[in-house]
Amino acid sequence: MKRKRLFSIMLIFAIVMALTACSILTDSPKLLTKEGIKPYELSESEKYILQSFGMEHNAQIISFHAPKEAITMNVNVYKLESNENWSNIGGGAISIGKERVPSEQLIGTFTIQLKDNYAIDFNVNTNGRASFRTDEIILDTEIMASTKSFLREFQEIELNKEIPVALMIYDNGTTMRSYSLQDYFEPSKFDGMDLVQVVTITFTDKEF
Repeated sequence: MKRKRLFSIMLIFAIVMALTACSILTDSPKLLTKEGIKPYELSESEKYILQSFGMEHNAQIISFHAPKEAITMNVNVYKLESNENWSNIGGGAISIGKERVPSEQLIGTFTIQLKDNYAIDFNVNTNGRASFRTDEIILDTEIMASTKSFLREFQEIELNKEIPVALMIYDNGTTMRSYSLQDYFEPSKFDGMDLVQVVTITFTDKEF
């Protein structure tokens, strides 16, 4: 018991020291300077914090720099139904409007965190913050295998076109093939899986 308590104290101390180092070394977040979307570049200290909380495989931070024409960012979370159609189970939007207030352009970060019972938290930070969460999903089968794919490289933004940024597949079998984010556009590839979820981002030139 004492050993466990000592470990907890040491872990908290390490996290505090890492956070302090981050605040000293970086005055502002490393946002994208060109139009596009890509994984946020974490420092070693920031990676350590995620690992300390056991979040490195269940969370991602994405940087975005929307085209000048874009005024709205839409986030959608889908679940694949048995008829191989995607059903929307949550999401949200943030817009600067045609007046472009409070900023001239959508630039910031988007955070995804996978929670218990297949709920998903996500936050948008761009001259203000917006937070959303999907409902829990209760399955009537025991999940034995799963795979998760997140955005791994820079991608250009095409106005009014969905960009899949996270894909989660769960099944009661003991084996599973590999999938890519682009498989979102071919849902038949997930045939036989017990639960498939995807998160997409769309930048549009329309107000919501």
